[in-house]
Amino acid sequence: MLKVIVTVISLLIVAVLILFGFKAFKSRAGEPAGIVDSRLTKCSSKPNCVCSEFSGTTHYIEPLALPANVKDSDAVITVLIKVIESSGGVVKSIIKENRYIAAEFSSRILGFVDDFEVRIDMEERLVHFRSASREGYSDFGVNKARVQSIISELEKEITKIKE
Repeated sequence: MLKVIVTVISLLIVAVLILFGFKAFKSRAGEPAGIVDSRLTKCSSKPNCVCSEFSGTTHYIEPLALPANVKDSDAVITVLIKVIESSGGVVKSIIKENRYIAAEFSSRILGFVDDFEVRIDMEERLVHFRSASREGYSDFGVNKARVQSIISELEKEITKIKE
């Protein structure tokens, strides 16, 4: 009887690992959601995403207000890329287009991909963020923690920008 239980549990563990491996592999094939109607894409109903563009949702996170010394979005982009690259995550690629940055973070185990996106709004003097898992339902707060960490580092570095 014990042998049967151990065998069943072992098979379940193998099945779960295969499923997670498939989901991780599938997540590598996607792309960042991008800009829709001049804003970062709204999060789906899944709790694996945060976005500063849509207040009043459960996915909302505060954007970063730019300090008065920042006059140029190129300076913000330069600092932001430096912060992203030194954030401790596994960054695969960074796309930079007209006040928009997209980076792919991969988890250390299995390589699940999360998209991290930034839109700089110089008119409103805000930096908007979106971070979302490509696959799965929950991210256990990883995307929110990533955005908060990058905002914290960006706040430190952005004060060093000269007018």
